[in-house]
Amino acid sequence: MKKRRLLSRLLHGFNFFNADYYLGRGYSLPPKSVCLILSHACNLKCRMCDIGRANANEAPPDGSPLVQAMHSGPQPMQLEDWLSLVDQLSSFTPKPLLLLTGAEPFLAPHWQRVARHILNKGLRLHITTNGTLLKRCAENLISLCPHPSALDITVSIDALGGLHDQIRGVDGTFELALNGIRAFAAAWARKGWHQPPINITCTISNLNVDHLATFMQGIIALSLPIRGLTFNHLWFRDSTITARHNQQYLETLPIAEENIQGVDIKAIDADMLTGNIQAIKKIAATAPFPVYFEPELNNTELRAYYNRPEQFVAYNKCTAAWRNIAITPSGSMILSPLCFLPAIDSVKGYNFREIWNAQPARDLRKKLFRAGAYPACARCCMLFGSRPKYHKLTSLFR
Repeated sequence: MKKRRLLSRLLHGFNFFNADYYLGRGYSLPPKSVCLILSHACNLKCRMCDIGRANANEAPPDGSPLVQAMHSGPQPMQLEDWLSLVDQLSSFTPKPLLLLTGAEPFLAPHWQRVARHILNKGLRLHITTNGTLLKRCAENLISLCPHPSALDITVSIDALGGLHDQIRGVDGTFELALNGIRAFAAAWARKGWHQPPINITCTISNLNVDHLATFMQGIIALSLPIRGLTFNHLWFRDSTITARHNQQYLETLPIAEENIQGVDIKAIDADMLTGNIQAIKKIAATAPFPVYFEPELNNTELRAYYNRPEQFVAYNKCTAAWRNIAITPSGSMILSPLCFLPAIDSVKGYNFREIWNAQPARDLRKKLFRAGAYPACARCCMLFGSRPKYHKLTSLFR
């Protein structure tokens, strides 16, 4: 057991310092996280998401790169395919974090069977949800959890009350999310466990940019039992990003705009946003939970982020193909639904351990290594997730 723990720490160290990335041969250590997109269905009509725009009939159902990525693959994954994939992932050392996300995971008919199998295999599970179905699913989810450190929940809330409902496109969404958080916390407490593993994430857009500090104060006033609040800068591809990328890669890797149809990037006042962030940080000094920004940007970087979307800020190397992967409802292995790169392979009927470092995966990594990052990557979450987090070095010595 001690040898296995030591091996896990050594591999984590190599992973942290991107040793396999810099070797440049396309081979990778085990994935750090694997996102299982059980379903492409969603019950909301979010303004900053192309799936939501399609649900609102304001975009063609198959016209967005995001929607196309979510539907990619040879044929639908069945329950036994998901369970087999979890078995294969559990054989890695160190074991990857498994995420249920994508559209709305609680709409997948077999989410509970998959979650149970993940937790029974000793894997950690993170679920990202809009919160509208959390109250209904809380008891069943917690009953599957063997110990309090096995599970994390992220609930997406973008504003208080009616403004959140407007952004999400469905009335009553805010109250449903609050009720879900409270129901989950109550069920967690009945297990005798403390501090439910709930985090809130807020996506910044022109729709809420002038309400962020008020939102922060409102969440504190609600006394919600959460572990943290993260403000996410919007992930998108606008006309400036697509123009710059397609100048170089139109013939080989063309891209289209993504996640901007229901928002207006140019309407985000960088000075107003900077002021709100400064106000939030002051409030956070005495808040009952930590507050994060993703990515963390200084004032100059923040202005460039929104005023010059085609310009790289903070980081310009993508290591996602060495760290993270997503599996679509139809079995495609992709970097992320937001990534423009083609599917790497299909997991349906294949052994994940073999295809993780098979020729298609290695070829894609080598291309990405040579590019560092493509112009299309400038406002992608996978790029900013690639930035080393040096404060986590201490975890290597625990």
